[in-house]
Amino acid sequence: MEQRRPTMIIAWALLLAFFVWSIRPVLSPIVLFLVLVYLLTPLFGTEAYRRLVIALGTLTALWLVHVAGSFLAPFVLGLILAYVADPLVDRLERQNVSRTWGAVMVVGLAGLVVALSLVLVIPMVFEQGRQFLEDLPEMLAGLQRWYEAQIQAFADSPLPLIRDIQFERALEIESRDVMVFISEQIRSLQPSWGAAIGLGRGVQTAFTILGYIVLTPVLTFYLLRDFHSIERWVGRLVPRDHRKRTMSFLETYDELLGEYLRGQLMVALFVGLATGIGFWIVGFPNAVLLGVIAGVFNIVPYLGLVVSLIPALFIALVTVPVWISLLKVAGVFLVVQAFDGYFLSPKIVGDRVGLHPVWVMLAIIAFGSFFGLTGLLLAIPLAVLIKLLIENTFSAYQKSVYYRKADSVHDEETA
Repeated sequence: MEQRRPTMIIAWALLLAFFVWSIRPVLSPIVLFLVLVYLLTPLFGTEAYRRLVIALGTLTALWLVHVAGSFLAPFVLGLILAYVADPLVDRLERQNVSRTWGAVMVVGLAGLVVALSLVLVIPMVFEQGRQFLEDLPEMLAGLQRWYEAQIQAFADSPLPLIRDIQFERALEIESRDVMVFISEQIRSLQPSWGAAIGLGRGVQTAFTILGYIVLTPVLTFYLLRDFHSIERWVGRLVPRDHRKRTMSFLETYDELLGEYLRGQLMVALFVGLATGIGFWIVGFPNAVLLGVIAGVFNIVPYLGLVVSLIPALFIALVTVPVWISLLKVAGVFLVVQAFDGYFLSPKIVGDRVGLHPVWVMLAIIAFGSFFGLTGLLLAIPLAVLIKLLIENTFSAYQKSVYYRKADSVHDEETA
């Protein structure tokens, strides 16, 4: 019997491999996760079981977000909106307003703001964006003429050192070829409704928009209403022997994430409004468009300044008199950024979160590349989580025997 055991093991292994190969169309990470959890049942209650299930569950969740990210995006957006708006409902609840009616009031107010934006602001943004694209060829032609005039002025300079430079090579660029290339790029930016509907993407787009318009507000309402019940349910899932440490970590994470999200959203709203109103007051073209760009991209600190400054400077260079337009751009951005940098951001966001703008941008690029729109929505919460995990890991390392041993060796060598 002992001699036949290797043969039986090989036969069973071959049969198992053939079985798995034959049912491979129905094998997904979710199915495999459930099977593995069942097979690991004899280890239930051990540290190895807990670590394996957490690791496998995390990998399965990442796969699910990667595959079904577009369908999960409304749910994730609803969860983030409920998380951001929960303090408002809590405040209403302390004013003897039931949580259900508080959630209705907050979601209704948010819906009213979105509706007013769609009616008043969005058409202006689209109109200014369309006008900007239409005027762009003429702006570029004016910029080309200005460039050629400056080069010619340098070529005609009476100074010997400047006159000896071969500026003629800078004028060899054919402006016509540049304009043809830019015009082709502009045409490619124009929306093509016929192509979208003809390829069948129109129906999918319509369902996606419907999901955001209908599903996201409904999910936000129910999550707001039952937010604390969900928190208690999640707390009960944590094993008792790890509950105190885990809940302490989650409370710190909740405090940091809430401080960053709510603070940065308020700062972005201020920067967008102040930039748009400032450009409108000084009579600068495309004021609303520049304000929206500054506000949306300022969710990542300082990115709104860079992204909105580029088109503002470009518009200023082709708007005569140029020096007055440049002064308008410099004045608006200096006032807005000075107020934001020296008063608003330190007061609202503060330095406690400590999320560097480069870290935030890397998180958005990385998670957006891997998980699409859902990754973009989860980028900042995950960036805060990773930062907190790194800090806790480093703190644990400093308390470990390895760090103390290294310190003792260093002290001995110094002595």
